[in-house]
Formats: sequence, structure tokens, C-alpha cells
Amino acid sequence: MKRDLLYTMAFAAFLRAAPAQAKVRKYNLENPQVKAFCDQVSYPDDDYSYSLVKKYSQSMPYRLDQPWPVVLSWESGQVTDKLQVTVREVRPGQKTVIDKSIDGHTSSFLAWNLTPGRTYTYTVTNGDQTLAKGKFQTTGRRRMIYAPSVHNVRDFGGLVTTDGRTLQYGKIYRGGQLTFKGDKDENRNTVVNQVSEEDIRLMHDDLGIRAEVDFRFDHELGYNDDLDGNDINFSPLGKDVDYYNIQTHHGGDFEKDKLHGKVLKTILQYLRRGDAVYVHCVAGADRTGMMCLLLEGLLGVPESELLKDYELTTFSVYGHRHRDGHDMSHGLPLLKAFPGQTLQEKITNLFLEEGATQQEIDEFRQLML
Repeated sequence: MKRDLLYTMAFAAFLRAAPAQAKVRKYNLENPQVKAFCDQVSYPDDDYSYSLVKKYSQSMPYRLDQPWPVVLSWESGQVTDKLQVTVREVRPGQKTVIDKSIDGHTSSFLAWNLTPGRTYTYTVTNGDQTLAKGKFQTTGRRRMIYAPSVHNVRDFGGLVTTDGRTLQYGKIYRGGQLTFKGDKDENRNTVVNQVSEEDIRLMHDDLGIRAEVDFRFDHELGYNDDLDGNDINFSPLGKDVDYYNIQTHHGGDFEKDKLHGKVLKTILQYLRRGDAVYVHCVAGADRTGMMCLLLEGLLGVPESELLKDYELTTFSVYGHRHRDGHDMSHGLPLLKAFPGQTLQEKITNLFLEEGATQQEIDEFRQLML
């Protein structure tokens, strides 16, 4: 509640200061620390001796791995039990992204998990009475996801390639684990859901996730520990969400796996049918970080942006992940040893060597860009 109050106060101040004549307001969905990091940092490709991310991740009274909401506010009308808030994306079909009944005594609403670069309309109604309506636009690059029970969750989209194209939002999500194995305490000899029921609804219904790709090892999944009932072999997001366990090493040892082609093929089958995929390990930091770096590089994202995206885990509870750390100092030289003139060509050759076809790579680019 304290965090929500801070957001409400900050955005209420913004609304008061905005010019009265502005008909379509713009809201940046990046929290201030992430925005400053994205705005101010650009790394050279030939010097990995330093990292700047830590100075942007100082403690704040809100979670830095989460986005900034849009605050909708209105004058209170006749007191009622419930109000209805509806937010629609201005695209063909006027897609409804929020349709929620809220406490009728409130005069503001936090609209979370919208997509940067979109125009939305909203209405706040009390039965037949419209208390507020309007239009606004969203800006930003990195789309972090507000899912309070899970850490380090963000959209794969938003990054810009060397030829000026943008990775599409809403296709691939990355983050921390959704479940963990019970320990040797007899009362926790079971699979434990970290993700809450509310965040399950968000990820399944709102984000449209229909596959969970888990990079964790056997010992992290409860296998071979002589305990019954704590083996993780399903997704907590729903029976219609397919679960894949593709065990991969940390970034500095990524070449041990030879599984990158398999990961690409798995993701592709869901992108083809318009479904989203969630990829993760424990923290969504090292194994997930390297896998996403390679997939982003396959699409043509420049090196500096790849490393900045990898470093964004620093804003989460999982701690400092930096471009001058072990995974990058060991992993990047392995990657750059592959044939090719550009980083994208080198990564393409890695995927080709590990089972992907050129047709699948081209299709991935077509679906994601």
C-alpha cells in the first residue's frame, strides 16, 4: 500500500503540472532509475573492464524491477459500492486490456502492465454515469511487468536492432522461477508455488502465456532427493500451459549445452500460433540472461544494448549482474570465436551449429521484428 501511495502521489503531482490544453497525455512506463540507465549509458564493444549499472540501482521505496503505472484520476461522483474502469488499446478492434470493478469510494486507479508506444482510451463509470474518460499514450523501451509475487519479470520486446527495427512486445517474457521444490522439512515436502493466484491470472489471461520454458537443473526441480511429491514437472499457470525443462548452464559455460537450437524451435511453435512464452531459471539472471542475450543478438540487437539488457537484473532482488562479471568475461570470448563478420552473424552460426535451420532463424526474425 505504501508503494501504491507513492506512485499515486507522484503521478497526481504530474497531472496537476501538465498543461491544461494537452488532450493526449504521455506516460513513460519505465521507473525513473531504469529510465536514467537506459538514457545515459552506452557501452563500447571493445572494453569490458567496467560496468555502470550499480550506481542506478540504489535502494528506493519501490521495487526497481517493476514498471511505472499510469494513474487515472477523476472527481468523485455519487458514492457507490463499485465503479468500472475500462482501458482499451486504440488499434483495430479496440482491444480491451483492463475491465475492472473497483471500490466506489476511490478517485484514482493504477493501470499496470500497459505496453510502451501505444495509444489507449479509458472510461470510469458508475452505472450509466461516466465519471471520467480520455485518451493517453505510453512511452518507454523496457517493459517490466508488475507481478508482485515473482521477481525480475520483463518483456523481451522493445529493443532496437542495428537496422532500426524493434523487437515486438508480448511475444516472449523472461523472469524468475514460478515454483520451487519443498525442502526436507516434512511440512514442505511438496512443490510450492511462488506465483500468486492474481499473478497467474495476469500471466495466463492478460499476457497470454501458453508455454513455460524452464532452464533449471534436476536438483533445483526436486528430482533424486528421496522426497515424494516435490518434483517440478508442470506449469502453475494452468493445464493449458505447456511445460518444458531444457537444462542449460550459466552464461560463462553456455557452450556446454548445445541446446540453443532446441530452445529456438520450442519458442517458435508458440510464436507461430500467436501465443506467448515465459522463459526462466531460478532468478532469470544468468542462464536466462545469456539465452535472451543470444536470442536478441540473433535478431540483430547491437552489443551495447544486449549487455545493458543483461544488466537489468541488477534492479531486482537477485543482485548485481554486470558486463565485467564472470559470465560475460568467459562467455563473450567463446561467442566471438564463432565465424562471422558481425556479432549477429556469429550468433547465427552458433544456432546453426546447434540444430536450428536458416529457415527457422528467418521465421523467428519475421515473427519478432
